[in-house]
Amino acid sequence: MKQIKINFSYLIKNNIIFLKKKYFCFFKIPVDIYLLEKNMFLEIKSFSEKKKNINSFYKIFLNILKGLETPWEIILEFSGIGYKIYIKENFLIFNLGFSKEKILIIPIYIKINIIKNKIHLFSIYKDKLGVFSNKITLIKKYNPYKKKGIFLINNFFLKKSNKKKQ
Repeated sequence: MKQIKINFSYLIKNNIIFLKKKYFCFFKIPVDIYLLEKNMFLEIKSFSEKKKNINSFYKIFLNILKGLETPWEIILEFSGIGYKIYIKENFLIFNLGFSKEKILIIPIYIKINIIKNKIHLFSIYKDKLGVFSNKITLIKKYNPYKKKGIFLINNFFLKKSNKKKQ
């Protein structure tokens, strides 16, 4: 049994919980978990005896509550001569030196800002934001020798030098 203090408005309908604080979101409650309201606390209980289901649901719930106050943010940086990234409607278009443009569909729950050579991703859902940022980095992985590619700004990469002739 886990408890969460209620400082947000919520509605539970058909095993889906709708949350509203500064932002709005919803997600599905697993079949073996049920929620009870007691004295300004929301209790998470399970029909099964497996604690892993409660713990994972509890962590996801807490991440979403943090995202409702201030959205999660990931900053990606791209470097390379002639690399261009732009947004057209709900598509993210990459010109990264390939013969054709690479196109990604932007999910509804993710907001994107592009400033110079940085891509700012915002979302309430931490896990979905991580998956989407990973999709972007896989389009053109960072090459430490050529110093080109797309990478997370928080990650530390050694910029390797080429072999020197004697």
